Amino acid sequence: MRRISPWRCFAILILSSLTACVSVPRLSLPAADLPVEWVARQAVLQSWARFDLRGKVSILRGEQSVVAVVRWRQRGDGLRLGLEGPLGMGASEWFFDSTRSDQALADLERRLGVALPIASVRYWALGVPDPSLEVQSVEIIADRLHSLQQQGWSIRYLDYAPVPGARFELPRRLQLESSDVRVRMFIDSWESLGP
Repeated sequence: MRRISPWRCFAILILSSLTACVSVPRLSLPAADLPVEWVARQAVLQSWARFDLRGKVSILRGEQSVVAVVRWRQRGDGLRLGLEGPLGMGASEWFFDSTRSDQALADLERRLGVALPIASVRYWALGVPDPSLEVQSVEIIADRLHSLQQQGWSIRYLDYAPVPGARFELPRRLQLESSDVRVRMFIDSWESLGP
């Protein structure tokens, strides 16, 4: 049997403790085991019925790619979604509410070539799951959503930023992927935040 010198044991101990110090805990837990701070954050953000965001969206499907400037204005169940860019549409707007959602979604899908779960994107953009759907997996880092799987989509949060007037940092960059499409959102500004 080979003996390890005390100095080597000491070096291994120091290196392993340093590694433990820089590693970030990643949680993929059932809802009952989620951190209390995350549960509180999630409840607040899921209750927001009013917000505006501006940024860019990039949609990749196979060899096709679409890039557009996005303006999202959420007021309760009403949504005004504006896209501007080389989509063969110039600047276009869609209105979603309880009476017009099906027609607006069909037109948006026709223009983009992709069916996006707009009702869920409302929540995903805020950095929380859609409360009306089952969550397949969730990963929380520092009381913020790092990744989420819901409704056949995988959502990864790449960056958060402080927002004036908001209690929490909000997503700045996120990526949504389904089996055949990847959507990247770059959020430049948040406004009119709250219930």
